Amino acid sequence: MKLAKWIFLSAGVLGLLSTVPLLFAENSMGVRQAEFYYGFVCLDICWQVLYLFLSSDPIRYRPMMIPAFLAKSSGTIALTWLYLLARVSTQWIAIGAVDGVFAVFFAIAYWSTRDHLKVRVAAPGAQGLGSDS
Repeated sequence: MKLAKWIFLSAGVLGLLSTVPLLFAENSMGVRQAEFYYGFVCLDICWQVLYLFLSSDPIRYRPMMIPAFLAKSSGTIALTWLYLLARVSTQWIAIGAVDGVFAVFFAIAYWSTRDHLKVRVAAPGAQGLGSDS
């Protein structure tokens, strides 16, 4: 469980450090459609916050690891596809690779927390999500 905590904490912190500055970089980026730019940046910041939530209690939030994995891997797949079509430069491959590495780490975190989930559910006196007490 410590591994999952560190994986999601690292993803959230590094993601915020690299994404929040984009809120102030519109002019230097040559943005043509600000609504798409800021929409993407703000949505990405929301995902970084989700990663921080996941790091706080990986077992409790384990089901959210699946969409977290999909979010990270989708960027890698899209950038790889665009690179193969010669629609993005090689600098984008590095960005896609970082997301790809985190996608693999997210899958490892999901896999590594499966045994902890069984222990938590099977523990005597454990309360489920729908319990009244």
